[in-house]
Amino acid sequence: MGKRKANKNEDPIDSATMDVSEEDTEDSDEGVSDGEENSHLDEEIVDIDFDFFDPKPIDFHSIKNLIIQLFSTDAELFNISELTELIIDQPLLGTTVKVDGADSDPYAVLTEKKCIQDLIKYLLDKTKPDQTLNEKLDTLLKKDSTNHVGLILSERLINMPVQIVPPMYKMLQEEIQWAVDDNEPYNFEWYLVLSKTYQEVMSTLDDESSQSKKQKKKKAKSEPTIFYFHPEDEIIERNAEYQLNFNFTKQPSVSDSKRAFSNFGIAPSMKLFLFNRSNRPIANPGFC
Repeated sequence: MGKRKANKNEDPIDSATMDVSEEDTEDSDEGVSDGEENSHLDEEIVDIDFDFFDPKPIDFHSIKNLIIQLFSTDAELFNISELTELIIDQPLLGTTVKVDGADSDPYAVLTEKKCIQDLIKYLLDKTKPDQTLNEKLDTLLKKDSTNHVGLILSERLINMPVQIVPPMYKMLQEEIQWAVDDNEPYNFEWYLVLSKTYQEVMSTLDDESSQSKKQKKKKAKSEPTIFYFHPEDEIIERNAEYQLNFNFTKQPSVSDSKRAFSNFGIAPSMKLFLFNRSNRPIANPGFC
């Protein structure tokens, strides 16, 4: 099956558009105070072109780092190198986003593939609190299962704009259909999405001594609100048939609000979504 996305080897940013002549600078500075000039500089907007590419061997370390970022402290429980190699060896499905040409480091990745055994064991262990979901996953992920499950992994650098996401999911949707049309083994019946989440936590630095035990117990019983690092996961949540939020096995240290100079700190976690292809969120018009 031929490559579906066009590769642009040239730099996406035309440096000529960023040049400012001395004459233009002098004209714009005339009659402008220092404060107004600083304000103008603070509001300067830089246009960046994002290009989409298939995963390549040169992307190995960058994709591996993004997968480690996704699984956080639990990344050491899997063979992340093996998972990264499988992503690169499967160029038919998946997209990387770059800004400096095909040979530069990707800033985001979206891909879909079959689960590796270490990850299957991990997910079955994490879903034990939800018996219905656990039994469903156990049935779907067995080696002799006739219902093929596609694992969707999506991660990006924290400052990447969310506007890159709809094109990535649209391309993934198209690539799945093209692969099926070409009789490639990507006719997934179910889709499994793993997403990073977090909960807000109040600081414990100042009030631990003054808070009564009764207050502590009452506070511990309240259900925490789950937030997503990726806004698109809210749409996936609305369409998922099964979902479960769970803590990392090797729980990261909690960011305390007082140390972070904000009202709340964060405690990261992970969420699993499972849905049938008949109810596929990536085909949702409101998403793509």
